[in-house]
Amino acid sequence: MNQIEFENYHDTSKAYDNTRIPIGIEIYLGCFASTPRPLLEQNILDGGCGTGNYIQALKEKVGHLYGLELNGGMLAQAREKCQNEANIQLEQGSLLEPLPYHDETFDGMMCNQVLHHLVAASSQEHFEPVHQLIKEAQRVLRPQGVLVFNTNSHQQLYDGFWWADLIPEAVGRIAKRFPPIEIMTSMLKEVGFHKIGIVVPVDAVLQGENYLDPMGPLKKDFRDGDSTWSLATNEELERAFERVRTLNQKDSMAQYLETREKIRQNIGQTTFIFAYKK
Repeated sequence: MNQIEFENYHDTSKAYDNTRIPIGIEIYLGCFASTPRPLLEQNILDGGCGTGNYIQALKEKVGHLYGLELNGGMLAQAREKCQNEANIQLEQGSLLEPLPYHDETFDGMMCNQVLHHLVAASSQEHFEPVHQLIKEAQRVLRPQGVLVFNTNSHQQLYDGFWWADLIPEAVGRIAKRFPPIEIMTSMLKEVGFHKIGIVVPVDAVLQGENYLDPMGPLKKDFRDGDSTWSLATNEELERAFERVRTLNQKDSMAQYLETREKIRQNIGQTTFIFAYKK
């Protein structure tokens, strides 16, 4: 079974790093450091590593990093970045299959903005693919190892991104693929994880300095940085484009962005969920 690719990542991988940055690195280091072994002796798995942004950010902080990525375009970008790093091992594979690692291999595992790529329309009610991934994570983690998900609450999907207000129908479609936070914590408990915690870094945005580009939605590279755009119909995109043009022409965009930012600053853009293997 393959991960659910509703966007052509072979194409978008080329510009992905232009509009996406690794956030929450301090959260990851805090979680990994709270496990038994010193950071520089740890094995960490990045499940769905994409272009390797998080691996690059952590390569000098932890002992060995392993990346698993399904998409060839994304993996090629990661390999180009990490080709000279002796402590990084990258592999092609799906998170919907048994993970290609032995039991109790890793001190920590992270999954960044990946869960919605595992969930097809047929599995949205129970989010069984995510449940299976959590089981596999528990298998490959060492005792007291930590699993960390970087995901979004449904409220964050609608109001954590200023442009989500331009394509609400597409947001509704992608929201169905995101397990609600309470379901995530319930699944973690059911599988046997404990010490479950949640961190919302309200100041962090996935798109970095490009996030507040007032003309961003009109640019393909900007849209390629978030798969929500790929779920918008042509008609919905045209409506969004026209609204962006109008807001800019009427000098109303600054006020619009300020209004949207006030909401984001209260709820954050992403949610980190961490849990420990007993």
